[in-house]
Amino acid sequence: MDKESIGAQYEAVAEIGEGAYGKVYKARDLKNGGRFVALKRVRVQTEEEGMPLSTIREVAVLRQLEAFEHPNVVRLFDVCTVSRTDRETKLTLVFEHVDQDLTTYLEKAPDPGVPPETIKDMMFQLLQGLDFLHSHRVVH
Repeated sequence: MDKESIGAQYEAVAEIGEGAYGKVYKARDLKNGGRFVALKRVRVQTEEEGMPLSTIREVAVLRQLEAFEHPNVVRLFDVCTVSRTDRETKLTLVFEHVDQDLTTYLEKAPDPGVPPETIKDMMFQLLQGLDFLHSHRVVH
């Protein structure tokens, strides 16, 4: 990902993931003190009418949640349209960066694995985040 493709505000540091719809990069937000953010570059198939309604709805929901700061929900900071063709639109969603993912955490856990109390705490946090989303009519 080059600098031009994400604008002057964000500087990609490393690729941290890839999924069915695009890639995720760790980046610096140059206009906000150099804080780390996660850039999720998404490829969306463009329809005759333009951006699919499902994509517009999803971004709108994420934008609504921006106003809240829940400790168990990753925040969306920005949405950038990177490029558009007749067939595809590339969006960059700028999220709060989380230092570690669950898979890496579990892989690094020493034998005999993650203690039951830690698992209970993690599940409680996950359910608090899910409850928050549901209370704002977001189904995940």
